[in-house]
Amino acid sequence: MRNWGRGFAAAVLSLVLLCSAAFAFDETIIGKSERAAADFRASLTTIEQALQSPAITDAQLTDLRSQLENIRTQSLLLAGALADPLTEVNQQLNLLGPAPTDGASEAGTVAAQRQALTAKRDQVKGAKSQLELVAVNAEQLASRASAQQRNLFLSRIFEGSRSILNPTLWYDSLVGLGLMATRLIALFSSWWSDVRNTANFQGLALIPVFLGVLIGAYLLLRSRLRKWAAAAPAAAHAPDDLDRLWRVVRGVVAALAILVLVFLPVTLALQISGFMTPRFALVYNAVINIIFVTTVYWALGYRLASPGQPAWRVVDLDDAAAHKMPVLVGLAAFISVADRNLQEIADGLYLPVSYTIGLSALSASIMIVLIGAMLYTVHHQQGLSSPSAQRKVYLSWSASFRAVIWLALAISTAALLFGFVAFGAYLVQQIFETAVLVMLLFLLHHLSDAAVASSFDPQSGLGRRLRSATGLGERGVERVGLVFRTVVDLLLVLIGLPLLFLLWTVTWVDFRSMVNSAFIGFRVGSITLSLTSILIAVAISTFGILLTNLVVSWMNSRILAETRVDKGVQDSLRKGASYAGYILAIVLALSAAGLDFSNIALVAGALGVGIGLGLQSIVNNFVSGLILLAERPIRVGDWVAIDAGEGLVKRINVRSTEIETFDSCDIIVPNSLLITGAVRNWTHGDTMGRVTINVSAAYGSDPEKVRDILSEIIRAHPKILTFPEPQVVLLRFGNIGLDFEARGFVAQVFDGSFVASDLRFAILNAFSEAGIKIAQSVNPITTAQQ
Repeated sequence: MRNWGRGFAAAVLSLVLLCSAAFAFDETIIGKSERAAADFRASLTTIEQALQSPAITDAQLTDLRSQLENIRTQSLLLAGALADPLTEVNQQLNLLGPAPTDGASEAGTVAAQRQALTAKRDQVKGAKSQLELVAVNAEQLASRASAQQRNLFLSRIFEGSRSILNPTLWYDSLVGLGLMATRLIALFSSWWSDVRNTANFQGLALIPVFLGVLIGAYLLLRSRLRKWAAAAPAAAHAPDDLDRLWRVVRGVVAALAILVLVFLPVTLALQISGFMTPRFALVYNAVINIIFVTTVYWALGYRLASPGQPAWRVVDLDDAAAHKMPVLVGLAAFISVADRNLQEIADGLYLPVSYTIGLSALSASIMIVLIGAMLYTVHHQQGLSSPSAQRKVYLSWSASFRAVIWLALAISTAALLFGFVAFGAYLVQQIFETAVLVMLLFLLHHLSDAAVASSFDPQSGLGRRLRSATGLGERGVERVGLVFRTVVDLLLVLIGLPLLFLLWTVTWVDFRSMVNSAFIGFRVGSITLSLTSILIAVAISTFGILLTNLVVSWMNSRILAETRVDKGVQDSLRKGASYAGYILAIVLALSAAGLDFSNIALVAGALGVGIGLGLQSIVNNFVSGLILLAERPIRVGDWVAIDAGEGLVKRINVRSTEIETFDSCDIIVPNSLLITGAVRNWTHGDTMGRVTINVSAAYGSDPEKVRDILSEIIRAHPKILTFPEPQVVLLRFGNIGLDFEARGFVAQVFDGSFVASDLRFAILNAFSEAGIKIAQSVNPITTAQQ
């Protein structure tokens, strides 16, 4: 019978395995991964050979690094796609269990299935390992290429040449300039010979058509924006911070839009008509870049300085400096962009290196003079003549960097004098570009702040539109403003930092590698982290916390509010449900992030070390809070008295308990003190309280009559309970009279003070009517005077 049972079980297991012979995953992914790994290895071999070339250029290194990053990313993605198939195969192998080793037999189908699954597991595992090895090799080659590119950059920057004081440098530059003019004439002559017979001259008629369409779209968009953002008339009020800052941004955007309207139709028509040959495009693009950059930078400087319009000025400049700054900024931008583009033209026309060195030296020298003139102009000026307390000036923090910029200019000058032209030109170019970029980012930051501040004012145009469009109240507008300002700041950081790094030789390949590593995953010790898993964990935890709050709110309003359960019990149930929901949400979030809970012993050990190093107080209070919620020696609403004072328990939190005194003062008490210390709880068992009235009757009074009056008064009060029965006792023969004590109980201890007051008034009236005097102490000073 036993053998028959084993055979039946083996048959059932074999049937299950045969029915599940087809894997849940697509098996073609294995072959695809193996073929991709082979192709990647071949590409890596080619790239490695290219990196060994001594004549490799910076552009080639950038291209190779881009290829290596693509290989690394694709291999990691394919390796990640094999993780689920490998898990599935391992689960099926675990279900089969190990092969018998004690000589016992098993069904042939089970052994065959185990063998097939083992082979499939080894195949998936091998493909995954090959892809991961490819990723590692690609990363190593990318590091080599990055080091070569960095060394090439440094050698180019710090390459020695002739000093700017050497006349031969300028002579060779003049010769190169003449050669450049000759080759440009030859280029245009050759271009005209090529396009004269092949280009479609009728296509140039598209220029006015495109221009008309773009201008019409621009005018329509501008009119719509003006209607939407219409502010109060200028005569009604002076421009506020939002008006002034938005005017700067609007001016820059308008300048850029006008340039696009002018040159986009021309560019499209030239390309469609066949005039845009590669050699002609080299010069045409350089001219476009020079015009665009110079105009946009000048517009930015002009709107910031606002010459002749101090009411719109956003920087602290007087009128003379305001007229100079846009000109200096525009000239510096022209020299900077012209140098870069002329260098590219010189490379395209194969001009001698001596010309490019002379061009860099000339542009760097002019840039040093222009930037120095800007610093001198800002420093030797009076500022705004009539500053308003309600009008902010911006970018004043830049004055603290004046000494640093002067030092950098001095270093650039020294580099030019000693023949390090490339380094001097590079440094002065980066100073200017970095300053403009940082100021632009801060301008956008201040614009967002001004927009939020304006939205808070219900009388402003933006405030009215925001409230009418959204229907939000004041609190809602404040929250929207906070979210908007936070999002803008984060975007400025995420955009500004890459741009700043890019200015200082960091390439986009580096950033793409960082982003890919963040999303695909990077290892920290034995833990693999990725931005995707972190975002998923944050989303799950946020959703779990919101769902927990929703469930607790529903439980409180639909269940607990309809019952007669004590408030302390309700609070314990709410807290317990909240803690359980929060813990579950965090556990699910960590699981989604890939945390292996099999290492929980390590986590517990680390937590124990942390508790021993200083977290014991926090853990003690946390555990004490759980004890308070479970045992409920103190509940929400209880009247307690501690050394710090007495009052009502307002809230029991994770770490501390809030007690509100009768003076509306909150006492924050660590939970551990409520567990280990002595606490007087007036409402622990029930809410019954005792009222005690002490009164002294003068000697000579009838004690029995006093007792009867007190007994009658305390029994007559409607809030004094009949059980336990009220009592009147003669406590002692006092120094000045007979000391009586009337005792009674009330159902609510909170009514005790009011009941005691009523009883004292009634006793005074009754004693007065009965002619009983309350004992009074004799004042020795008054007696001596008498």
